[in-house]
Amino acid sequence: MNLYFIRHGESEGNSRQFHQGENVSLSEIGVKQARAVAQYFKQIKIDKLYTSPHLRAKHTAEIISEVLKLPLEHIEFLKELKRPTELEGLEYNHPKAHEIKKIIKENQTSPDWKYTDDESFNDLLCRAKQVEQHVLLHQNNENIVCISHIQITVLIVLRLLLQDQLTPSVFWQFFYHCKVNNTGIIHLEYSESSGWNLITWNNTTHLLNLVN
Repeated sequence: MNLYFIRHGESEGNSRQFHQGENVSLSEIGVKQARAVAQYFKQIKIDKLYTSPHLRAKHTAEIISEVLKLPLEHIEFLKELKRPTELEGLEYNHPKAHEIKKIIKENQTSPDWKYTDDESFNDLLCRAKQVEQHVLLHQNNENIVCISHIQITVLIVLRLLLQDQLTPSVFWQFFYHCKVNNTGIIHLEYSESSGWNLITWNNTTHLLNLVN
């Protein structure tokens, strides 16, 4: 079994550097990135295509679905980590955003801590386990693509590889030092003998000839 995670294409929030909620669309570059990654997967036999319901991921997935001629299934568990509503719409460098993120970072190793209406580490981990149980463990010998977001994807991957050894400290240490570009591909392979193995991380070869 092969599992591929694709981070969504560049969104308007990524391009204009503001904290985004669920309903932020792809930028023009993001659309081109989605088309490029769709062409990349034409050379690989894909059996299932799943997406986060957030607009930027859904739009990326729809482009891939059209190229691959595959039906698309929306999976609520694949949506991005919910950040505090107070952050949404604020530019990355806004003083209030800096203040909120500083407080979050100071408390992020506490598994159940929340700023306000955001998700805790344990909330996100629960969704990662649901992906593992309901999407991955019953798809024997199939090749699956999931279009999602950076934080939930990293947590799902670490959950698959580390299982109960995964802690908030391990997750955040890994997250801050392992970049995933827009439409970057993470590839994992499963076998009965060795379990999950990480094959590639942040593959962006499909973007090499992309003209912005």
